[in-house]
Amino acid sequence: MPELEDYSGPFNPDLTFNDFSKEFLLKLIHVWQWAWLQLDAAYFDEVKARSDEKTAFECDLEMWLACAQRCNTRYAKIANIPMNNVVDSLKVLQLPLDNTMGGIYPVEYDIRNENHAIVTVRRCPSLEWCERNAPERIVPMCQINEPQIIDQYKVNPKVKLTATKLPPRSGADDIACQWEYKLEVPPGTKVRSRDEVVSDATDIPELDDLSGPLYLNLTHRNFSKEFLLRMMQAWQFAWLAMSGAYYDAARERLGFDAANAINRAAWRRIAEKVNPRYPKIANIQLNTVVDSLKCTQLPLDNNVGPLYPVEFDIKNENHVVMTITQCKSLLFYERQAPEMIEEICHGFEQEGIENYLLNPRIKVTPLKLPPRVNQDDIACQFELKMT
Repeated sequence: MPELEDYSGPFNPDLTFNDFSKEFLLKLIHVWQWAWLQLDAAYFDEVKARSDEKTAFECDLEMWLACAQRCNTRYAKIANIPMNNVVDSLKVLQLPLDNTMGGIYPVEYDIRNENHAIVTVRRCPSLEWCERNAPERIVPMCQINEPQIIDQYKVNPKVKLTATKLPPRSGADDIACQWEYKLEVPPGTKVRSRDEVVSDATDIPELDDLSGPLYLNLTHRNFSKEFLLRMMQAWQFAWLAMSGAYYDAARERLGFDAANAINRAAWRRIAEKVNPRYPKIANIQLNTVVDSLKCTQLPLDNNVGPLYPVEFDIKNENHVVMTITQCKSLLFYERQAPEMIEEICHGFEQEGIENYLLNPRIKVTPLKLPPRVNQDDIACQFELKMT
């Protein structure tokens, strides 16, 4: 079958991201990057609203450090990066959703050799937002949290990171921040020059990994579709890691009930601010239940693939029974947090699905909810009907 340039055609209950063209995947990844930053902002704002800014920054730091520890080593493995030098660490920084490629956090490199580099962040949307709306956040965000976060993001603990310039800025033309990366090696060790490890090319060949040079002009477009698909699966894991780490940080400081309220509010905000972008890029008309099911297949926490595999019993275009056969979140709760089953599966899942369907006329009715009888049992089941 030809690759899909959008999702305006029929609903495919067996859809995979491989069914889409690379061009569509690039659009989807762009929305995922936006979603990643919005989920962080949603949790921060909700924690602050229920406590104070200091607690929000503490939770934020704990979350980012956990994400780096759990996720960035995966990126290095997927991209076949050996993690032997500074340049390898800079390659890893090109891979998370909040990466150093493209328009979100573009950087300039001064590579002295494979073990010494200066990286300048000339423009930072997060800093610019704080300058306009919350200048009091600049010092805790940029001077306290960010050095610790980037130190974890570089993966290799032997690489020494030094902030050579941090906000606040002297003016709008000033750089955002600047960082020195250095790795000390024993005397006599051969150290490759800049030209041996860096490429200034703009006509970058299609890449299946980052085992080659550090491409200074790299974008997602330069990766093969197969590599993007591998990264997309890793980003979905990172999405759950971010949510889980923020929830744990909030629960530790504010308690079970407050953390659950924060969690619900954050996901409502994602459904409201981010998810309407998916039907726009996919050219989906939200006229039926089946149309809305397409929208549940596109977010980071989608029902395509291994996280939340589903089966659909389509009675007609406005009446569907959706069975979630397995659920990574439920598996985690069963093993480590059984108290969350009632809170999430009974207290929030119906509302969450209704929000993700993006059509207020669709009524969601639970038919089967956890706890399960055994691990061969389905996770849950819902009836979706247009009213």
